[in-house]
Amino acid sequence: MMDLLIRNGYVYQQNGEFKRNDLAIKDGKIVSISSTNSALTSKAYIDATGLYVLPGIIDSHVHFKEPAKHPESTENFFSGTSASAAGGVTTIIEMPNSYPCTYNKELLTRRRDIIQDQAVVDYALYGAAGNDHYAEIVPLGKEGIVAYKTFMHSAPKGREDEYEGFTMTTDADLIQGFSEISKTGLPLAVHAENDELITFFTQQVTDPADFKSHLHVRNLVVETSAIHKLLYFAKQFNVPLIICHVSSPEALALIKTAKEQGVRVYAETCPHYLIYDESYVEKLGPHGKCNPPLRSTEQVNKMWDFIRDGTIDYISSDHSPAFKADKEKWIGNILRSPAGFPGAELVLPLMLHQVAKGRLSLARVVQLLSENPAKAFDLYPQKGSLQAGTDADITIVDLEAKKKIDSSQMITRARDAAILFDGLEIRGLPIYTIVRGHLVAKNGEIQPDVKGWGKWIEPQKKASVQL
Repeated sequence: MMDLLIRNGYVYQQNGEFKRNDLAIKDGKIVSISSTNSALTSKAYIDATGLYVLPGIIDSHVHFKEPAKHPESTENFFSGTSASAAGGVTTIIEMPNSYPCTYNKELLTRRRDIIQDQAVVDYALYGAAGNDHYAEIVPLGKEGIVAYKTFMHSAPKGREDEYEGFTMTTDADLIQGFSEISKTGLPLAVHAENDELITFFTQQVTDPADFKSHLHVRNLVVETSAIHKLLYFAKQFNVPLIICHVSSPEALALIKTAKEQGVRVYAETCPHYLIYDESYVEKLGPHGKCNPPLRSTEQVNKMWDFIRDGTIDYISSDHSPAFKADKEKWIGNILRSPAGFPGAELVLPLMLHQVAKGRLSLARVVQLLSENPAKAFDLYPQKGSLQAGTDADITIVDLEAKKKIDSSQMITRARDAAILFDGLEIRGLPIYTIVRGHLVAKNGEIQPDVKGWGKWIEPQKKASVQL
């Protein structure tokens, strides 16, 4: 007898098609995908008639930050993974900017111990790489992280202690970091903005209360010059490179050329760079601020060319849960305001809405939000696929379901800062979120007794350290 039988849904196939099938689950694994009306019996059933059955969604870039320096005003792992589950996500990959950042084995172990009883969905972790802690990189790589992460720009003013071991701002830093990471075989994910140019353009600002100052300080050349340099180092050191939250078609053109030249590089972007333009910075100020910033309408539209041609490998939320009060604290200086949006529970619905608008296919959504991130972080096929013997991580969606986003009803603790998305009418919603055969969310509501259900996952091959 099966534990769960999903009946009569349009199930995603490995060739990108959808077929009406039954999907059987036992002991947290997919047992079979078969024609409908099978003779299988089960302890529980889901009638998926008219619904689409997808491999579980993977959000490969979130900042839940636990343990945090200021836990009263940020996300925690229970609230963050609950938001993810409500949005159809079955696996998250958490960035290393906890407090302190996870730049060594001891800090990674401490973090795992804190979050292991909190997670609703499965989780993997990045390790921090950077300033003054280069000797920690190789040992950390053997502890089950899926990748390293660093920032190319300096820590925000007043938050330097939150970025220890987490920045590579000079060429010498990058050479040290790439050299050590090359010994592990793991990818390096980078926030690619040129630190020297940020400083230069900041000095030109005469009115930091003018929201457009943010667009000036982090203009296009800040991103493209950083990416150009990273692509060179990635090629020289043969390190798999992930460019986080690519915001412009000009940057993607550089990445496309590098791929054609054999550089191992992945391009990540986020829904906000595909939907919203720079006018929202002028309208919303700190609530329209992200790094890199939103770009022009023309650039936003051209981003879709790189979705269609495959240059963009995957999409993540870059969930950044600053509270409204913290964002508005610096209303007179947009440059000091925290950046980012609380998008963990919206990354899938926003992309399903783009399916409804005809901008991409549902199969492409599966590639961008499930298959490709699983492959990039060496989690495939246990994650990111629907195959017999793999983890029964499943997201079931209704392409016709509609709602108006009401930020006050969101699960994230930073809901009051989700102003960018508030009031948007969308079509296409997750109905069931299933993690290793266990229903954790239904119709956007977290199910009972799921706190702690999520488990730590590692890449299928740990870092193969070459000494």
